[in-house]
Amino acid sequence: MGFIIDFVTNEMWEKTFDDIDLETQPKDSLFYIPSFKESIDPILIFFIILTSVLIVVVTVKLRIFQLWIEFLGSNLFLRISTYPLVIAAIIIVTGIAFRTILWFRYKPQTIEAGEEVEWPSVTVIMPALNEEELIEKSIDSIFTTKYPQDKLEVICINDGSTDLTLYYMMRAKQRYGDRLKVINFENNLGKRKALYVALKKSRGEIIVTVDTDSKIGRTAIRNLVIPLIKDERTGAVAGRVAVLNEKENFLTRMLSIRYSISFNFGRAYQSVYGAVFCCPGALTAYRKTILKKFIHSWINQKFLKTPCTYGEDRALTTQILKAGYLTRFQSNALVYTKVPTKFHQMSMMYLRWTRSYIRESILFSKFMFSKYRTKKRILPIFDFIFLNILHPFHIFSIGILIYSFSVNPIFFLRHMAFLVIISFLLSLYYLRTNRSLAFLYGIPYAFITAFCLWWIVPYAAFTMKNQSWLTR
Repeated sequence: MGFIIDFVTNEMWEKTFDDIDLETQPKDSLFYIPSFKESIDPILIFFIILTSVLIVVVTVKLRIFQLWIEFLGSNLFLRISTYPLVIAAIIIVTGIAFRTILWFRYKPQTIEAGEEVEWPSVTVIMPALNEEELIEKSIDSIFTTKYPQDKLEVICINDGSTDLTLYYMMRAKQRYGDRLKVINFENNLGKRKALYVALKKSRGEIIVTVDTDSKIGRTAIRNLVIPLIKDERTGAVAGRVAVLNEKENFLTRMLSIRYSISFNFGRAYQSVYGAVFCCPGALTAYRKTILKKFIHSWINQKFLKTPCTYGEDRALTTQILKAGYLTRFQSNALVYTKVPTKFHQMSMMYLRWTRSYIRESILFSKFMFSKYRTKKRILPIFDFIFLNILHPFHIFSIGILIYSFSVNPIFFLRHMAFLVIISFLLSLYYLRTNRSLAFLYGIPYAFITAFCLWWIVPYAAFTMKNQSWLTR
């Protein structure tokens, strides 16, 4: 096939892609504090203790408990609401403490000096739909990683793009030759189909998925593979996803905090007991022999009699856990990816994620009490209960707070001040791996989540059969 568009130059990348150092926190981040480098854990523990004490003091000074007792006793409905609220609050506080203890135990796996390693062959699969802006740089980032090049294969799939994605794939192929395979779908068949076809054509022992609006760190593939080498019980390893366009606007800065806490905290503590619930499509390594066991059922997955078109990464993770294997997280395997820049786009992304979260949570609940693996079955159950009680508690408590504003505005305003301190405490988790006061963006993000995104979970539950991608 011929291409007449040959006027695109490398200058384009200067305008559309920040060529940042992917191994470190950007130095010009807001309020960067290099002095935290060596002493972050003691400082973080100090801040957590200090903030916890502050919460206790504010609770006493603002009479939080007394106000709740008076408010909840004001009518029959609120008196009945007391019991589930108290039970949920106890579970949540206990859950946060439990997760924090596990989090401090987490360390990424590494290769010790002098340790001999037989690196396995790796196939990197990159599905793309209308990703002309970054696809070529994404491919380049794969071939510049510190992984043995003779054991690296890359397969790009053009999933019916209507822009210049295929052109840039073919241009990259001219540079990398047989090490890069390009598969072209004339029509859009979906990400699952693209992954499935590439998997069937792959030669590597390890399959790594990378999103084509992303750029991986130089040691990402190497670090992803380490847990698979060291423990044959490990079936998948999740990488750390950070925000590429963090500085674009206020929303992307808040999302950067959200991504950091989700991976550096959430997946980190789950990795301690080997049950990361979602290994992201943006960067995950799979053991190919395990994928072969269920790949046909995965490609044909249905829920509520409807074919599943999204949430392919979470579905793969659920299948790996069900097969009895561990899923891990490597914080030293880094990928930067673009995030939505508008509130509507973010809401639709969360809606798609929540639908797959609900679906896979239901599927996980069906086997989590069984002997699906020999060890480490109890902690995933505790975490599952904790995570799933958060949503009804959130909706119920926000509803009560909004109602309280109409009957007792002072009660409401005091609790807003209280929520600021709570969100400050939770945002501190960002500091351990990102030594920057940008964690303060977590405070407005917490309020946006609480009051503007509460509808996501119930709406997702009632529209589970909707399989549209929403953000494309």
